[in-house]
Amino acid sequence: MIELLICAVLLLPLLPFSLAVNAALQALPNWLRALLLIALPVAGAVVLGGVPVPTGALARVIQVAAALTALFYAWRLLSVRELFVWARLQATSAWALIWLAWLFGMSGERLIAVALALSLPAAVLTLLACALQRRLGGAYLGLRGRLGAIYPRLTGALVVALVAALAAPPFPGFFALLAVLHQVSAVSVFIVLAVWILWSWAASLLWQHSLFGEPWPQPVGTVDLSTTMAAVWVLLALAAISLGLIGGWVWSMH
Repeated sequence: MIELLICAVLLLPLLPFSLAVNAALQALPNWLRALLLIALPVAGAVVLGGVPVPTGALARVIQVAAALTALFYAWRLLSVRELFVWARLQATSAWALIWLAWLFGMSGERLIAVALALSLPAAVLTLLACALQRRLGGAYLGLRGRLGAIYPRLTGALVVALVAALAAPPFPGFFALLAVLHQVSAVSVFIVLAVWILWSWAASLLWQHSLFGEPWPQPVGTVDLSTTMAAVWVLLALAAISLGLIGGWVWSMH
């Protein structure tokens, strides 16, 4: 069991291991990072699903580590304006909630579903950050003005991805967090709610820097997302909403 737990800690990193994993993710190419933001939590959920839930001191240590990790990275988001960094820190905070759900008996299949619902938005944000980087030379929003005036379709996709990342309804993350809240203890409920509030606060700060203020002059030679690509993002958002509603209905039936 210990070997599998160590493997799970590397796939769903908790403090202090999450510091090294985040540094490694930051050093990777963007496309590979986006892929790992989905692959790591799913693999970690698969591993946890096959491990008996510990009791006693070990369970308490894991619970405290998961709570501290989720809160620490959610708090760090408040000072982050670089979209690549924001995405991986939000994902790290979300992965710690998977540990809490597992500790209180969530089944392996549900763990995988929760991992996917909470991690896909971070991967999408990473891809959108790539599009922003190609146009502005970086994905840092702290010094930019209102981007919607020059890239309305890209900004719209970014706003929708942030709504999904903060686990707002009707996206799958909302129902995943409801499932976690239904599973964990009363004390852990307050931790999950605090993390949820911090995600929302951090996302609102990013909106402040991308939706308001003086319009940023459009760099020469850059264009907005094409109509075709914008349609692809709309279809993906509708698919995510549909899956979230279906998953929420299935969860409520059980």
